Amino acid sequence: MYMAHERRQYILRLLEQRGRIRSAALARELGVTDETIRTDLVALQQKGLLKRVHGGAEYVVPATTATADDMRADVALARLVAQQLPPGAVIYTDPCRFARVLATVLADTPCTFITPSPQLALQLAPAALPHTVICTGGTIDKETRLCHGHAAEQALLHAAPHTAILQPAALSPTHAAYRHSLQARWAQLAAHHAEHTCVVIPAAALYNTAPAAIPLPAYTLVTEDNIPPGFEAVPTLTIPYISAEMLSADDDFNF
Repeated sequence: MYMAHERRQYILRLLEQRGRIRSAALARELGVTDETIRTDLVALQQKGLLKRVHGGAEYVVPATTATADDMRADVALARLVAQQLPPGAVIYTDPCRFARVLATVLADTPCTFITPSPQLALQLAPAALPHTVICTGGTIDKETRLCHGHAAEQALLHAAPHTAILQPAALSPTHAAYRHSLQARWAQLAAHHAEHTCVVIPAAALYNTAPAAIPLPAYTLVTEDNIPPGFEAVPTLTIPYISAEMLSADDDFNF
């Protein structure tokens, strides 16, 4: 049986990974009542950490003023990455929810973000954020919704990123793996051209598998502190691990 703070950290972790959760399925998985989960969701919404919707909750880009006890894992990871960035950094970022969190964490430190995702570029460009946002342009791949082509790759080269922020589906000590070859292509280009690469990934995804792998000769790993053997030579920044088992596959979580 999980304590209330363990359940709530677990709920936040699932939202970071999935974007949305259903109350009934979560109650069954954790062995608590629907009312207990509703109480958890209300408490987390009051802290601005999620948005309640009919039947469950949705991810929201967080405020970054939370105390350490209230902090979501994605905010804690973003703060670690932010400490590695020089003022005015040019940042390539994989198209991922984490990029939005990092942009929010860096709200007082204007940077330049470059991405091959038009959707992410729009999400990083509200007036409330001070950052310069560059979309590579190019032809849109309908499956991944990423730009590609020679002109797009040249845009990355000309932007001269200081840091590449990668969030692959899986990671070994020497390779990152993605679900699609175009995602892997962009990550490989960014890691090659950037001065520094940060890989931000849940500890549970270390040593997972994905079909499109690329070599990563040098990077900083940003993850939770239950790292499996083999990563001892990799520079690492960690946050405390949330000690809850990953949910098993459940159709109620397939959105």
